[in-house]
Amino acid sequence: MIPGINLNAKHKEARSRKAILEATMMILENQSYSSLTIEAVASQAGVGKSTIYRWWEHKARLVLDTFVMAVESEFVFERNLSVQENFKRQLEALARILGSKVGKSTLTIVTENDGIAQEFYSLFLSLKRKEAKQALQAAMEQGEVKRSVNMDVVLDLLYGPVYFQILIYKKMPDEHYIEDLLQHVMQGISAGV
Repeated sequence: MIPGINLNAKHKEARSRKAILEATMMILENQSYSSLTIEAVASQAGVGKSTIYRWWEHKARLVLDTFVMAVESEFVFERNLSVQENFKRQLEALARILGSKVGKSTLTIVTENDGIAQEFYSLFLSLKRKEAKQALQAAMEQGEVKRSVNMDVVLDLLYGPVYFQILIYKKMPDEHYIEDLLQHVMQGISAGV
């Protein structure tokens, strides 16, 4: 054993954090963000409020970390799939996640709090956008996508409408909407055009 490091304490801390995030998700599936309380999360997770406040200064940050945990494995680009099929899966996952209670709560805090919006960008959007650019770059190298496309514009064209549908129209983009969106964008960027 390494002197000064208590492995049991580290494992207990990791279990407590996971329990808190899972409790937050469970509560948000049944309540709105405005009804969420630290007391309820602490009770559900079996921890004290002080444990939660040690890691999260307010419930908005707790919800953001819950969202990040929920999407951790949802957005993976598969090398063996076409760029169109990869983005179809990405957009469907994005619509599903943003349409969940945790997703809607996250959108609420992002639109209301500039600090949380910046963290949302750094913890989620920028990382996923980097992966999406890598997928586009690979598609360019394989001859699926024109090399001359502006990747930022293409990604805005793909992802922007999903956010717009959910935030402005308050409706979930369905499979047909996503397929139409992809078809229109792909027609413009396809190397075969």
